[in-house]
Amino acid sequence: MDKVVFRVLVLIIGVLSQNLALAKEEVTIYGDKNYPPYSYEVNGIPKGIYVDVLNLAFSNMPDYDITIQMIPWSRGIKYIEVGKGLALFPPYYLEARTPWMLFSESILKENVAVFGKSENLEDKTKWPEDFYGYKIGLTRGYNPFSMGGDNFGKAVKSEKITIEEANSNHENLIKLEKGRIDFYITDQLIDIKPYPLIKRGMIVNTNHGYLGFTQKNEVFKYKADFIQQFNRIIIDLKQSGEIQKIVEHYVTTQP
Repeated sequence: MDKVVFRVLVLIIGVLSQNLALAKEEVTIYGDKNYPPYSYEVNGIPKGIYVDVLNLAFSNMPDYDITIQMIPWSRGIKYIEVGKGLALFPPYYLEARTPWMLFSESILKENVAVFGKSENLEDKTKWPEDFYGYKIGLTRGYNPFSMGGDNFGKAVKSEKITIEEANSNHENLIKLEKGRIDFYITDQLIDIKPYPLIKRGMIVNTNHGYLGFTQKNEVFKYKADFIQQFNRIIIDLKQSGEIQKIVEHYVTTQP
């Protein structure tokens, strides 16, 4: 082989090898678009506590080019179930989901509270027994068992409590103010200042938020490596206090 041709081939192989080494796996992670202050969007831009935590984690995963896309929760759940998406945030752990969802290292601890008008919350001390016979709002696609706990889920299933779904905190709080539902359960940190008739009641459940991965392993060949890297980084961020700093920032700066 001519020496010049050989050198050109070596150069081409070297450039190709370098490009392959620099190539990143493109990944889309889906998030709940209607869950402020944890997960939402403003003018199409992802915002929230989980978004900030995940962006920090993803900045330490140089092998991946990761995009966060916000979508309605029920659609995101379906994406994970059928394998259309790699991962969704922030699902709570639910055993019924484990056949099709794999849960990451827990990211945040969340407290679920019951919201209502003052006169309706008076003398309500036992959850869920004191709420039998009432209509309680949930965000569409949220599971009663994971939101309100096992006893609440069973009460809904046995029709001791009626649930009615809406697409967002705002829609549920409007319905609550207008008396179309009696109570609403969601995370305790939601902003209720624009709804002066609504008060925050007791904590009814405690959950942890995760990054939930599809169990369709054949679709995303890199999934095992991605999860391993992500879990390690989340553990480090929790131990260093970085995640708590993000939470505290939102608690002190939200209107």
